Amino acid sequence: VHLQALALALTLAAAPSSSGGAAFVMPGTGAFAPSKPASALRASGPYFRGRKLAAGSTEPLGSTMPSRNLVLPDVGIAAAPAGTYRPSAEKRPPGICALGSTMPSHEFVLPGTDQASRHECWRSFDVDPLIAEAVVWPETERYDRLRDFVEATANYGAYITTGGGPDYSIGRYQMKPSFVEELEKAWMRSGLARQYGLWFDTADNATARRVRITRLKKEEWQAVYLGVFLRMLYHSYGSFDRDGQRVQEGLDALPPEEQVRLAAAAYNRGCVWTAPGYGDLGALRKASREKHFHYALVPTRHTRRYCYARLALKHYRRLAQK
Repeated sequence: VHLQALALALTLAAAPSSSGGAAFVMPGTGAFAPSKPASALRASGPYFRGRKLAAGSTEPLGSTMPSRNLVLPDVGIAAAPAGTYRPSAEKRPPGICALGSTMPSHEFVLPGTDQASRHECWRSFDVDPLIAEAVVWPETERYDRLRDFVEATANYGAYITTGGGPDYSIGRYQMKPSFVEELEKAWMRSGLARQYGLWFDTADNATARRVRITRLKKEEWQAVYLGVFLRMLYHSYGSFDRDGQRVQEGLDALPPEEQVRLAAAAYNRGCVWTAPGYGDLGALRKASREKHFHYALVPTRHTRRYCYARLALKHYRRLAQK
């Protein structure tokens, strides 16, 4: 036992001090977890950037890693018991594990499948839950479980192996793999990952793509991606640039109903992830007046089409009156 303790001490002492400790990536999450003693690592699977580590070893990543991150229940590591989330160390939702003593500036929350925990998740991204609900409401109305199963199955193999494939919208919020992949890359470039304690593996390989599309099939992760999308929208289309200088009257400065219209248009028609404060609100306003959305299984030229932003706004008004 004493020899093992000595070997462990020598291993930890050999790690560069500038890294703030070692970190690893667990398969099944694609998210970085912070330093753990070598004895605490599971022999079945510490990974670092797609490369498997030797059992009982660690690898330094540098000082920019978060001090804690999420652990999903299906990985089998320190999953917290089920329960309603409260922002404290004592009770966290299933799959959230506080691994470090220094928290990020915001508490990212992985929700359950109930409305209350989804709202808590969106608040953890500093997003109004009513706006988030409204933005995806037209998609939830069109969602069909059987059709979604067929399209998700068609997406799965081709996307994992090649990164291509049919790219169908899947899940309750109808997100495409390509949409989420670009969103993850933009998030990691933005600097928000450290602020919110949420990191994505954006490597161009089958492991990262498998994690991504597996998450997309889970309702709780669709809620997370919606929170990421809206926070990125306020970041790129906000009022201030990276240096804190006011450059436009951004999305954050607009009335809530206008925020809903423009966010819904961006969600339905797509947007450009620019540097902070330089998103083109004029392009979003133009898209918010267009009629492209439909409810047909196989649309034709006779299919009735609707303005997605208008549908979202109507639902927001209903929610606001409750």
